[in-house]
Amino acid sequence: MATLTVADDRLLEVDECAKNEERSRDDIVNEAISFYLRKKRWNKIFEEGDRLAAKNGITEDVIAEEIKSYREEKKSADK
Repeated sequence: MATLTVADDRLLEVDECAKNEERSRDDIVNEAISFYLRKKRWNKIFEEGDRLAAKNGITEDVIAEEIKSYREEKKSADK
């Protein structure tokens, strides 16, 4: 078990949330930590994807054009 220091006003918010959701303070804090870590992992994945895209000359304009082209082909095929 670890000890964390949390600002009093933040702890009051956590306690209010826990009360409203009929959960424990630990549940709220653990969920918040899990959310934060998951978000950090996703950000790292997207940053790597952006780096690889830039390295290979793939820009937002290229992607938008590919999407437009795909939709036009699909629309023609569905007729």
